[in-house]
Amino acid sequence: MEEQAEAFKTFLAYAGRYTLNGDEVTHHVEVSSIQNYVNKDLVRSIKFQNDRIVLITPPTAVNGRIQTIELTWQRLPADYA
Repeated sequence: MEEQAEAFKTFLAYAGRYTLNGDEVTHHVEVSSIQNYVNKDLVRSIKFQNDRIVLITPPTAVNGRIQTIELTWQRLPADYA
């Protein structure tokens, strides 16, 4: 149980619809591991780079420092098995 609690501290997941508008994506959160995100809109900058998509959070204060977080998704080759 302690191991699960520790793992959950570094885990974030959410799901729902999304809309694209220029270089921004808005996630319309319907379910989330963080209950406060439910029924909220999360806006991220989005960059398309060849076979990658990069989502970037707005600058946010975290532990007294302003930070942005980048999430990179990369498409696997069609013949990946």
